[in-house]
Amino acid sequence: MSKEITPLMQQYLTIKADYPDTVLFFRLGDFYEMFFEEAVEISSLLNLTLTHRGDAPMCGIPFHAAKAYIVKLLSFGKKIAICEQVEAKNGSGIQTRKVIEIITPGTALDDDFIDTQSNNFVAAVALFNSLSFSYVDVSTGEFFTTEKPKEEGMDFLRKEIRRLNLREILYNESFEENRHFQVMKTENPQILFSKYPDWHFSSDICYKRLIRHFKTLNL
Repeated sequence: MSKEITPLMQQYLTIKADYPDTVLFFRLGDFYEMFFEEAVEISSLLNLTLTHRGDAPMCGIPFHAAKAYIVKLLSFGKKIAICEQVEAKNGSGIQTRKVIEIITPGTALDDDFIDTQSNNFVAAVALFNSLSFSYVDVSTGEFFTTEKPKEEGMDFLRKEIRRLNLREILYNESFEENRHFQVMKTENPQILFSKYPDWHFSSDICYKRLIRHFKTLNL
């Protein structure tokens, strides 16, 4: 990358910094563009022509054909951020852009993105004194949760991953230190694994969220 960054590329880098774990579909006219290392990776995955903007590697797709490419990226376990042009050019002459949607393998709702003949589950797993495991199909509302003793947890989780054909798993940060979990992630490259701080999996916080969501007095 050249030392001098254009205002457009500075805008891209600023937005990308807020979504580091996504493939950023950056709208430029009639195309969604990707840049730098991301462009190199995605051009290979989607068989796109890799070009350059200045010193930056670049690839793009027509916005009207984006759904077909999104489906392919979801199948590779990718998370996509859709960044659109939302206002006319500002004082600097740059179109205002912002991310309007995040699409992940387990939370996609558009029929074009999912197999409507089978469930599309996203799971959450946390390992503390025991292993907690939940999964939901956000398109149908089906929700299941269970808890297993710590010593049984990994075998149980491995079997559930195979049984449910999971596309996305959220997990607590300290679980990353478990070597068996690291092997499991390597064994399932098609699944999007998303790490969250341990406090997101606090029993008190999750309990309150569940009774609020299901509008019950208790569980």
